Amino acid sequence: MPRLNRTESQERTRCQIIAAAVELFLRDGFRATSLGHVATEAGFTTGAVYSNFANKTELGIAAVDAIYERETDRAIARVADAVTESPDAWITSLSDWSASVLGDISIARLEIEINAFSAHDGTLRTANAARYARIRQHVAALLDRLESEAGLRLPMDKETLAIAAVGLALGIGIQRAADPALDKDVFGRILSHTATALTPAPHSDGVLSHG
Repeated sequence: MPRLNRTESQERTRCQIIAAAVELFLRDGFRATSLGHVATEAGFTTGAVYSNFANKTELGIAAVDAIYERETDRAIARVADAVTESPDAWITSLSDWSASVLGDISIARLEIEINAFSAHDGTLRTANAARYARIRQHVAALLDRLESEAGLRLPMDKETLAIAAVGLALGIGIQRAADPALDKDVFGRILSHTATALTPAPHSDGVLSHG
């Protein structure tokens, strides 16, 4: 393998520390996991952790960011190939993803623990806001593809729809984490109902057969 330069080596170390933190935080909890535990799991010294993260809150933020990025990538990958098909195809893709992740108790617990642990840390609020903004950008980009590639006309602007979609997913996730008996397919059913508001754009050959 080619020798990594200093920057690449530092980035690899950071990624390995974050991966170890995600595994331990989800398995054992944020409060119960020390930075020393993370360092050992990642194969580094505690000093190496502190050279990449100023404190536990910063590492917790990076871990949650990594989880959200992973799940966002999964959702996008699932729906990417279905965008130009019927609404049923991409709704089914998103429904399958949502059923597998929304309400994951370990993820919900991690976010709650970090928010409680770092309640007075302004960095956390800023990081949370930035994370949700990135997710909305991904959703807006997907909606843009639905307009341009599938030939659909959205019932309102993409930014507003992105806020609603992210809010819906987060809200359902919180409720399902509290009550796992809540229907795991509810997100998909709401999407399916909402899709009836999609119409072909003028002069479009978009496929809209639904149901």
